[in-house]
Amino acid sequence: MRILGLVLFLIGIVLALISAAKLPVYDANWSDMLPLYSLAILLSFIGLLIYHQSQSLNNLTYNSSTLLYSSIVKLLQELIIEMNKLETDIFQLDEAELAQRVNFLLNQYVLPCNAARQEIIESLGHYKGSEVLISIAQGERLLNRIWSAASDGKIQEIYLIYPKIQHNFEEAYLKCLV
Repeated sequence: MRILGLVLFLIGIVLALISAAKLPVYDANWSDMLPLYSLAILLSFIGLLIYHQSQSLNNLTYNSSTLLYSSIVKLLQELIIEMNKLETDIFQLDEAELAQRVNFLLNQYVLPCNAARQEIIESLGHYKGSEVLISIAQGERLLNRIWSAASDGKIQEIYLIYPKIQHNFEEAYLKCLV
């Protein structure tokens, strides 16, 4: 669309220059090329509008990517809050309730972050974005391990793994901010 607008603009300018170069006939006020000149100017304005509209569309796409990135930061922040709540409740929950809470954390917070991998890379760059994604993936793996340990009834393993999970998601959140 952008190239089409640019081509129409250039064709309009060239036609306008060619038609404006012809002088009017003797005893005439206007050249007989005036209609072509008017159409050429109109064509160049249409091309300019198409070009400008495609630029605005590109800017809108960038802004939606930025909004998606800020929603990922918010998801990580809410995940850390939920992880802190789970930390206070972890000793009172039985295995089934713990597995249910971990499943909720995975579905509500971690999976949406994983679904937006490309936006994280585009927003933070390859190096920093991949570090954030690695931290999220490690946290997800450990959450799956807690879910599995809760299903198997291995409570001690849960208590040992849980601080590592919090560390991974806090690290991902801090890397997004810096």
